[in-house]
Amino acid sequence: MSTLKNENVSALLDRLYEDEKVKDADPIQKLIADGRPPEQIGHEALNEMFAEAYLPVHRDIGNLMYLLCRNRNVRTAVEFGTSFAVSTIYLAAGVKDNGGGKVIGTEVMPSKIEVAQRNIAEAGLTEYVEIREGDALKTLADLEGPIDLLLLDAWKDDNLTVLKMLEPVLAPNALVLGDDVNLARWLWEPYLEHVNGPDYATVELPIGDGLVLSTRLS
Repeated sequence: MSTLKNENVSALLDRLYEDEKVKDADPIQKLIADGRPPEQIGHEALNEMFAEAYLPVHRDIGNLMYLLCRNRNVRTAVEFGTSFAVSTIYLAAGVKDNGGGKVIGTEVMPSKIEVAQRNIAEAGLTEYVEIREGDALKTLADLEGPIDLLLLDAWKDDNLTVLKMLEPVLAPNALVLGDDVNLARWLWEPYLEHVNGPDYATVELPIGDGLVLSTRLS
């Protein structure tokens, strides 16, 4: 049976998505009212603005990630942007059901890591997850790989930098997912140019706020 169908995990995800509806509304409205594009506000201010926000993957994207993990027998998944661990739960469920492995998450806000770890523990997935605190450009720099699946779901202007940093340790035919491509799309242009180049096969999927799904062609 899929871990996602476990009664406790299913109830936890339901609760987290209900909480998201309440906690994400105010910071999103503040960002809209500010009027400046995200790159002018800056990551530090944005982190503070969204300190209580979930910003989770869409349910359909979460289920797709689980499906991809199972289909590709993912053993090592990395996510850039853990937040309160909604995406982590989907990935860790897939890794667990494949027989074991690790999801390596990154999160810059200590308060979010504390909540994320509680959520992961409640899902019974602690042994499959490692969350690294701090700037992902530093905390992920020593990964040895191979990385089977990479989820990019933090500040969009860093996606390409993180991807290029990790390309040397991506597994052959690794999956790379970029979430929210239709938000601040101008920030995605360098990334989209890269993953539509000769080293990747890429498709955009109209799920949630848009998903870029790529496979490393090596």
